[in-house]
Amino acid sequence: MYVQETLVATVSVLAGFYGALTLYRYLQHRKQRRSEGPVGYPFFGILSQIGNFNVIHKTLTAIGQRYGRSFQFKLLGKKVVVLRSASIVQTAFNDADLVDRKETFFQQYVFNGKGFAFANYKNYVPELRSVFHSAIYWQRLEREKNDVKLLKETNVAVTQITGMMSTNFSPDPVIKDLMTRIFSIELIGETVPADDPDSQLLWELIDHLYTLLEPSIDAPLRLLPFLRFLPGKYGNIFRETIKARDGVARRYFDTQKSTYQEGRVRGLVDVCLKLQHEEMQTKGESWLTDDYIKGLMYDTVAAGMSEMMKSVRMLILLMCHHQNVQSRVHTEIDDVIGTSSIPCSSHRNQMPYTEAVIMEMLRYVSQTPLAIPHKSNKDVVLDGHLIEKDSGIFPNIWGIHHDEAVWGDPWVFRPERFLTEDGQLLPADHQLRRTLIPFSVGKRRCPGEDFAMSRLFLLLTSMLQRIEFTPPVEEELPSADPRLYTNKYPLQLPVFTCRAVPRETI
Repeated sequence: MYVQETLVATVSVLAGFYGALTLYRYLQHRKQRRSEGPVGYPFFGILSQIGNFNVIHKTLTAIGQRYGRSFQFKLLGKKVVVLRSASIVQTAFNDADLVDRKETFFQQYVFNGKGFAFANYKNYVPELRSVFHSAIYWQRLEREKNDVKLLKETNVAVTQITGMMSTNFSPDPVIKDLMTRIFSIELIGETVPADDPDSQLLWELIDHLYTLLEPSIDAPLRLLPFLRFLPGKYGNIFRETIKARDGVARRYFDTQKSTYQEGRVRGLVDVCLKLQHEEMQTKGESWLTDDYIKGLMYDTVAAGMSEMMKSVRMLILLMCHHQNVQSRVHTEIDDVIGTSSIPCSSHRNQMPYTEAVIMEMLRYVSQTPLAIPHKSNKDVVLDGHLIEKDSGIFPNIWGIHHDEAVWGDPWVFRPERFLTEDGQLLPADHQLRRTLIPFSVGKRRCPGEDFAMSRLFLLLTSMLQRIEFTPPVEEELPSADPRLYTNKYPLQLPVFTCRAVPRETI
């Protein structure tokens, strides 16, 4: 009898709990319908609906198709808002007092809060952006000289590629070495020899930073930052990242500062040291401390180097898949640059189709599918909905760039979508141009956008001026469809092999 009574009581308690949970979800459902967003459980929110965090951009895009251009939900006790409209993102990001970036773990504990790409806007971000623009301005003054340096390194890569023309080859090692040389030049004005023990320092830092950025690593460390001191997985990752960071600081900052000469500018670090020195002379101190210069340097590497490598290798993969597109770029190169002249930045304005190819690649791939997380600094109304203070805000770039209502055929690689009927680029205020936001928008728009676009143009044209990329022989060329890419953040593109045919033999 006692066992039966206990069993009945247990069942009653469970039934009551289930009933209460069902009622709670019903009430939450009614409430969430009014605020437009999926329903979840207490504290955990929609954690079970998200599943694999490495493909969260796909999950949030699917949810957004049900709830519209913006929606809200709760996740692990936090309110989260997802924006799937370029115009709403633009409105939100134009006012840093309302919406600002939510700092990542590595921004706080690896960059020591001194970078600007992942920092709160008030933490010298406008000043650091101004320093970066000063470096870009210096590069424009030295554009011809810098273009020659870049093309010299690109020619080394092209020579390496043509040396493998009779075999299938992976472009990754060649492009990776090319990026190392290019960004070393941008930082310090010279390359680091391939046999130098420090030659891979930049890539070591990038690999560790992206490991920390993965949601499965970043979330626990952000919630429990003391894990960085403990033995085990999280502590080991943190310590290896710090080791890589300090190696880059030693080779690319300490050495550069020790050889700095007033009036000589070799690269980004020297531009920063020049500004620091001038402010010290006029004010006796400078806000642009060595740590801020290092943070700016880390940002340039983390945000630029890996993204440019992925862009170049994706362009090669797309050329292999779309020979007709490659043929049109070849024709434009022949008509504008010729076969013997050197490509330069000024050719961009005369080559709209090539520019459209680069734009379409950035849209199609969307290799950073979710922009850096932001948060609301106060209650704000966006798209007619109230977003409460301290809500996390995720701009879903993947969803924006693959919205059928805007693009029509978002999973088709079609550069012509960015051209007018007479073959010119669509004006900057055209809906499609305004909806293309791979470099973000508003006050947090990437200050290196023009630098990245001009470098991609030079790399693409200097390679295709001399090479035609074709699929491999007796090997399968992986699909270029970004929906099939490895589930890592940011998107990891497929490993592939191809062939390169010197154009002189075509």
